[in-house]
Amino acid sequence: MSKAKVSWQPSSKLEIRYTSNIGGDLEALPYLATVIKQQRVQYPEMLLFDTGSFSGPGCPGPHSGEPHVKVYNHLQYTAVVPGRAEAMDTKALKKMARIADFPFLATNWRGIGEGDYFTNRQVIERGEEKIVILGMACPETPKDTETVPAIQSLDEALKGFDPADTVVIILSQLDGNQNLALAKHGNFTKIIIGGVTITGLDQTMSVGNSLIAPASDGPKSLGSLTVNLGGNLKVNKEEESAE
Repeated sequence: MSKAKVSWQPSSKLEIRYTSNIGGDLEALPYLATVIKQQRVQYPEMLLFDTGSFSGPGCPGPHSGEPHVKVYNHLQYTAVVPGRAEAMDTKALKKMARIADFPFLATNWRGIGEGDYFTNRQVIERGEEKIVILGMACPETPKDTETVPAIQSLDEALKGFDPADTVVIILSQLDGNQNLALAKHGNFTKIIIGGVTITGLDQTMSVGNSLIAPASDGPKSLGSLTVNLGGNLKVNKEEESAE
């Protein structure tokens, strides 16, 4: 499990855990469930995400992803972003979203499914800080859905929020250049968590007052970030790891 620490001063801790590229692997779920439950005992208020393509490669089919969503409900996932596997079959995506206790975030999608099987943001408050969670979903969209440019969708989703008391978490299915552009854009502090494996990005990197974290390493890996809320962003350069 890769770990990175980000801090604001003064601080109150926020723990983030995330999975990526499960790829429909049902055999991985018991292992992940055990690790996540252990983390949940230690950090009851941690945020737990999936950064896409958990339901399987290609067209998922009518029941694909359903077992994963039920397990994710049990593990109290906070949100997921649709990857290519989820975007390929509108019926399956609708079914997964409707049985989920968490939102499917697709900030960069527009279409008839908005507010039904995907939404553009989730807002959580921790003390005086607002945490706005966005999803930059797979650019290949479901039927009757289109993408809008990432920067445009970011600006629209953050309208009315103050950078001084808002931290933005972006679950991203975009490529490295687009993630970098998102990190550099505007005055908000952003934590961008990748869902696509990008060559050369295997560690967290700081960009101005933002952070880009790589996708976790497949079905038996849990990504980990420790964030301190309040004040100005600092990124500890050390990397921690745990099996």
